Amino acid sequence: MRAGRQLLLLVSLSWGALAYAHGPGTTYQDCEYCPPLIELPAGGFRMGTPPNVEVDNETGESPPVNITLARGFAIGQFEVTHREFDAFARATDFEPVGRCRVWNETKRRYADDDQRTWRQPGVPSEPLPNHPVSCVSWEEASAYAAWLAAETGLPYRLPTEAEWEYAARAGSDDIYPWGGDPDRGCRYANAYDLDTRAQYPLAWEHMRCHDGFAGVAPVGSLEPNAFGVYDMIGNVWEFAQDCATRSHIGRPKDGSAWVWEGGCARRIQRGGGWITSTARIRPGYHGDANAAHRFDFGGFRVARDVVPAP
Repeated sequence: MRAGRQLLLLVSLSWGALAYAHGPGTTYQDCEYCPPLIELPAGGFRMGTPPNVEVDNETGESPPVNITLARGFAIGQFEVTHREFDAFARATDFEPVGRCRVWNETKRRYADDDQRTWRQPGVPSEPLPNHPVSCVSWEEASAYAAWLAAETGLPYRLPTEAEWEYAARAGSDDIYPWGGDPDRGCRYANAYDLDTRAQYPLAWEHMRCHDGFAGVAPVGSLEPNAFGVYDMIGNVWEFAQDCATRSHIGRPKDGSAWVWEGGCARRIQRGGGWITSTARIRPGYHGDANAAHRFDFGGFRVARDVVPAP
């Protein structure tokens, strides 16, 4: 076992950059089956939505709060894919678990389905290796990150909510990362647009443009944001470490995760998915879900700490 761990360390040394910082925009991969990471800079930003923007008061977006990330960090350049999650499933004998909330074509609405799993979420009907994994819970996403940490010896985890919003904004303080007009988002976000609306006619607001995908898109199909990160908005909702809240009051100002002693039943989801309305794909919008629940529009990406190079 010890020799195996030594071999694994050598593999990590050859594949990645360990936990050292190498500068904003640097991309690296810590092992053959690890998600590609991109390093983001330290910095500050206003988390939440400005008071002059009309939002539902129940979302907890306003007033915004100043966050300072004193150290850069690495985040998945893409959402975790079927190929990457399959490596975890094979290594840990993880069995697909049913009961996922999916689009029911017969009922023309969403419903829980005991037969749907991350392997066959329904949308897409036949996932490709580079589709984002969905129908996984926060608990399962956290288990995946913990497995990567154990395999590589590097501090993998889910991003904190503040890190997630910082990465999604990519230096912008607009309502959307691309500006104030949601209808210009189809270059960057696979959300509820004209393509999706044609196949899934629902009542909520849509982007009046074509992103080219009626359902889930392979990761990286659209343009990255200013930080070089793909699909932060749309495609699948993404879990963060934090417990669910409806306010920024009391939030750690250093960007660390806001969690309760003893844990919590509901966790933060961010960014919206392929069928999400324009009202909910704002970087400041708070989504949340039961930590044990699964959705065909819900996935995740990973993050890990970096430290100054010696």
